[in-house]
Amino acid sequence: PEVYPHLSSRHVLTQEFVEGEPIDSFVDAPLALRNAIGLKMLKLCLRELFEFQYMQTDPNWSNFFYNAETRKIQLLDFGATLDLTEQFSDSYLRVIRACATGDRDTIISASKEMGFLSGYESDVMLEAHVEAIKVVGEPFATDEPYDFVEQAAYKRVAKLLEVFAKHRITAPPEESYALNRKLSGAFLLCNKLNAVIPCKPLFDRVYEHKMATAK
Repeated sequence: PEVYPHLSSRHVLTQEFVEGEPIDSFVDAPLALRNAIGLKMLKLCLRELFEFQYMQTDPNWSNFFYNAETRKIQLLDFGATLDLTEQFSDSYLRVIRACATGDRDTIISASKEMGFLSGYESDVMLEAHVEAIKVVGEPFATDEPYDFVEQAAYKRVAKLLEVFAKHRITAPPEESYALNRKLSGAFLLCNKLNAVIPCKPLFDRVYEHKMATAK
Protein backbone atom coordinates (compact mmCIF):
# COMPACT_ATOMS: atom_id res chain seq x y z
CA PRO A 1 0.00 0.00 0.00
CA GLU A 2 1.11 3.56 -0.71
CA VAL A 3 2.47 5.49 2.27
CA TYR A 4 1.36 9.09 2.93
CA PRO A 5 4.41 10.77 4.58
CA HIS A 6 2.60 14.06 5.27
CA LEU A 7 0.06 12.15 7.37
CA SER A 8 2.65 9.98 9.11
CA SER A 9 5.02 10.53 12.02
CA ARG A 10 7.64 8.61 13.99
CA HIS A 11 4.84 6.69 15.70
CA VAL A 12 2.05 6.70 13.08
CA LEU A 13 2.24 5.18 9.60
CA THR A 14 -0.61 6.22 7.31
CA GLN A 15 -1.24 4.13 4.19
CA GLU A 16 -3.88 3.86 1.52
CA PHE A 17 -6.91 1.64 2.06
CA VAL A 18 -6.46 -1.59 0.12
CA GLU A 19 -9.42 -3.23 -1.60
CA GLY A 20 -9.62 -7.01 -1.69
CA GLU A 21 -10.25 -10.19 0.27
CA PRO A 22 -7.87 -12.41 2.28
CA ILE A 23 -6.23 -14.77 -0.15
CA ASP A 24 -7.43 -17.92 1.64
CA SER A 25 -11.07 -16.86 1.26
CA PHE A 26 -10.95 -18.07 -2.35
CA VAL A 27 -10.77 -21.78 -1.51
CA ASP A 28 -14.23 -22.35 -3.02
CA ALA A 29 -13.63 -20.19 -6.09
CA PRO A 30 -13.54 -21.76 -9.58
CA LEU A 31 -10.39 -23.77 -10.26
CA ALA A 32 -9.13 -21.32 -12.89
CA LEU A 33 -9.19 -18.47 -10.36
CA ARG A 34 -7.58 -20.59 -7.63
CA ASN A 35 -4.81 -21.58 -10.03
CA ALA A 36 -4.30 -17.95 -11.05
CA ILE A 37 -3.98 -16.83 -7.42
CA GLY A 38 -1.56 -19.64 -6.59
CA LEU A 39 0.54 -18.83 -9.66
CA LYS A 40 0.70 -15.14 -8.71
CA MET A 41 1.76 -16.05 -5.20
CA LEU A 42 4.59 -18.27 -6.44
CA LYS A 43 5.66 -15.63 -8.94
CA LEU A 44 5.78 -13.06 -6.15
CA CYS A 45 7.95 -15.37 -4.01
CA LEU A 46 10.39 -15.98 -6.86
CA ARG A 47 10.66 -12.27 -7.68
CA GLU A 48 11.22 -11.40 -4.02
CA LEU A 49 13.94 -14.02 -3.78
CA PHE A 50 15.79 -13.58 -7.07
CA GLU A 51 14.86 -10.13 -8.40
CA PHE A 52 14.10 -7.82 -5.48
CA GLN A 53 16.33 -9.75 -3.06
CA TYR A 54 13.99 -8.50 -0.38
CA MET A 55 11.29 -10.75 0.98
CA GLN A 56 8.23 -10.34 3.17
CA THR A 57 8.61 -13.41 5.36
CA ASP A 58 5.34 -13.70 7.31
CA PRO A 59 3.20 -16.21 5.38
CA ASN A 60 0.07 -15.43 7.44
CA TRP A 61 -2.61 -15.56 4.75
CA SER A 62 -4.42 -12.54 6.18
CA ASN A 63 -1.37 -10.49 5.17
CA PHE A 64 -2.19 -11.13 1.51
CA PHE A 65 -5.29 -9.75 -0.17
CA TYR A 66 -6.46 -10.55 -3.69
CA ASN A 67 -8.25 -7.84 -5.64
CA ALA A 68 -10.53 -9.55 -8.16
CA GLU A 69 -10.97 -6.35 -10.18
CA THR A 70 -7.28 -5.58 -10.65
CA ARG A 71 -6.28 -9.25 -10.45
CA LYS A 72 -3.41 -8.33 -8.17
CA ILE A 73 -2.12 -9.61 -4.84
CA GLN A 74 -1.78 -6.93 -2.15
CA LEU A 75 0.81 -7.27 0.63
CA LEU A 76 -0.34 -5.64 3.84
CA ASP A 77 2.29 -6.24 6.50
CA PHE A 78 6.03 -5.69 6.19
CA GLY A 79 6.80 -6.12 9.88
CA ALA A 80 8.83 -9.26 9.10
CA THR A 81 11.17 -8.92 6.13
CA LEU A 82 14.44 -10.40 4.95
CA ASP A 83 17.13 -8.48 3.05
CA LEU A 84 19.06 -11.03 0.99
CA THR A 85 22.61 -10.63 -0.22
CA GLU A 86 23.22 -11.09 -3.92
CA GLN A 87 25.52 -14.03 -3.18
CA PHE A 88 22.85 -15.85 -1.15
CA SER A 89 20.19 -15.14 -3.79
CA ASP A 90 22.42 -16.33 -6.66
CA SER A 91 23.46 -19.49 -4.79
CA TYR A 92 19.86 -20.33 -3.97
CA LEU A 93 18.95 -19.81 -7.62
CA ARG A 94 21.63 -22.35 -8.52
CA VAL A 95 20.21 -24.78 -5.96
CA ILE A 96 16.66 -24.58 -7.34
CA ARG A 97 17.96 -24.81 -10.90
CA ALA A 98 19.98 -27.88 -9.93
CA CYS A 99 16.84 -29.44 -8.44
CA ALA A 100 14.98 -28.82 -11.68
CA THR A 101 17.76 -30.42 -13.75
CA GLY A 102 18.65 -33.22 -11.34
CA ASP A 103 22.19 -31.91 -10.79
CA ARG A 104 23.11 -33.42 -7.40
CA ASP A 105 26.69 -32.13 -7.40
CA THR A 106 25.56 -28.51 -7.83
CA ILE A 107 22.97 -28.90 -5.07
CA ILE A 108 25.78 -29.92 -2.71
CA SER A 109 28.36 -27.35 -3.87
CA ALA A 110 25.90 -24.43 -3.77
CA SER A 111 24.64 -25.60 -0.38
CA LYS A 112 28.21 -25.40 0.93
CA GLU A 113 28.54 -21.86 -0.44
CA MET A 114 25.37 -20.84 1.39
CA GLY A 115 26.40 -22.45 4.68
CA PHE A 116 23.88 -25.29 4.72
CA LEU A 117 26.72 -27.81 4.67
CA SER A 118 30.23 -27.71 6.12
CA GLY A 119 31.80 -30.23 3.76
CA TYR A 120 32.32 -32.81 6.51
CA GLU A 121 28.83 -34.36 6.56
CA SER A 122 28.24 -38.10 6.51
CA ASP A 123 26.72 -39.73 3.45
CA VAL A 124 23.46 -40.16 5.38
CA MET A 125 23.28 -36.44 6.08
CA LEU A 126 24.18 -35.51 2.51
CA GLU A 127 21.43 -37.71 1.11
CA ALA A 128 18.88 -36.29 3.54
CA HIS A 129 19.90 -32.72 2.66
CA VAL A 130 19.71 -33.35 -1.08
CA GLU A 131 16.29 -34.96 -0.67
CA ALA A 132 15.00 -32.02 1.39
CA ILE A 133 16.26 -29.52 -1.18
CA LYS A 134 14.66 -31.52 -3.99
CA VAL A 135 11.33 -31.17 -2.20
CA VAL A 136 11.61 -27.39 -2.55
CA GLY A 137 12.55 -27.65 -6.20
CA GLU A 138 10.11 -30.40 -7.18
CA PRO A 139 7.28 -28.11 -8.38
CA PHE A 140 9.80 -26.42 -10.71
CA ALA A 141 11.25 -29.67 -12.06
CA THR A 142 8.36 -30.90 -14.20
CA ASP A 143 6.88 -29.52 -17.41
CA GLU A 144 3.48 -30.80 -16.35
CA PRO A 145 1.16 -28.73 -14.11
CA TYR A 146 2.06 -29.50 -10.51
CA ASP A 147 -0.79 -30.71 -8.29
CA PHE A 148 -0.09 -29.32 -4.82
CA VAL A 149 -2.64 -31.65 -3.24
CA GLU A 150 -1.77 -34.93 -4.96
CA GLN A 151 1.99 -34.39 -4.82
CA ALA A 152 2.36 -32.53 -1.49
CA ALA A 153 6.06 -33.33 -1.69
CA TYR A 154 6.93 -30.97 1.15
CA LYS A 155 5.35 -33.42 3.61
CA ARG A 156 8.29 -35.74 3.01
CA VAL A 157 10.60 -33.30 4.79
CA ALA A 158 9.03 -34.31 8.12
CA LYS A 159 10.47 -37.81 7.68
CA LEU A 160 13.97 -36.33 7.33
CA LEU A 161 13.92 -34.34 10.56
CA GLU A 162 15.20 -37.29 12.61
CA VAL A 163 18.20 -37.60 10.29
CA PHE A 164 18.92 -33.88 10.60
CA ALA A 165 18.68 -34.06 14.38
CA LYS A 166 21.20 -36.90 14.56
CA HIS A 167 23.64 -36.02 11.79
CA ARG A 168 23.65 -32.24 11.22
CA ILE A 169 26.99 -30.76 12.25
CA THR A 170 26.44 -27.12 11.30
CA ALA A 171 23.45 -24.83 11.79
CA PRO A 172 21.69 -23.63 8.62
CA PRO A 173 22.30 -19.99 7.63
CA GLU A 174 20.13 -17.53 9.54
CA GLU A 175 18.35 -16.41 6.37
CA SER A 176 17.09 -19.93 5.72
CA TYR A 177 14.58 -19.93 8.58
CA ALA A 178 12.60 -16.97 7.25
CA LEU A 179 13.05 -18.14 3.67
CA ASN A 180 11.75 -21.63 4.39
CA ARG A 181 8.81 -20.19 6.31
CA LYS A 182 7.83 -18.06 3.32
CA LEU A 183 8.26 -20.79 0.71
CA SER A 184 6.44 -23.39 2.79
CA GLY A 185 3.66 -20.85 3.35
CA ALA A 186 3.31 -20.32 -0.40
CA PHE A 187 3.24 -24.08 -1.03
CA LEU A 188 0.67 -24.60 1.72
CA LEU A 189 -1.50 -21.86 0.24
CA CYS A 190 -1.41 -23.61 -3.15
CA ASN A 191 -2.33 -26.81 -1.34
CA LYS A 192 -5.22 -25.09 0.45
CA LEU A 193 -6.44 -23.70 -2.90
CA ASN A 194 -6.19 -27.20 -4.46
CA ALA A 195 -4.12 -25.52 -7.16
CA VAL A 196 -2.69 -27.29 -10.20
CA ILE A 197 -0.03 -25.00 -11.63
CA PRO A 198 2.64 -25.16 -14.38
CA CYS A 199 5.50 -24.03 -12.13
CA LYS A 200 8.53 -24.87 -14.27
CA PRO A 201 7.85 -22.27 -17.01
CA LEU A 202 7.47 -19.68 -14.25
CA PHE A 203 10.85 -20.53 -12.73
CA ASP A 204 12.51 -20.80 -16.14
CA ARG A 205 11.47 -17.22 -16.98
CA VAL A 206 12.86 -15.96 -13.67
CA TYR A 207 16.10 -17.88 -14.23
CA GLU A 208 16.52 -16.65 -17.80
CA HIS A 209 15.84 -13.04 -16.72
CA LYS A 210 18.45 -13.37 -13.96
CA MET A 211 21.01 -14.79 -16.36
CA ALA A 212 20.31 -12.06 -18.95
CA THR A 213 20.69 -9.22 -16.45
CA ALA A 214 23.87 -10.76 -15.00
CA LYS A 215 25.70 -10.54 -18.35
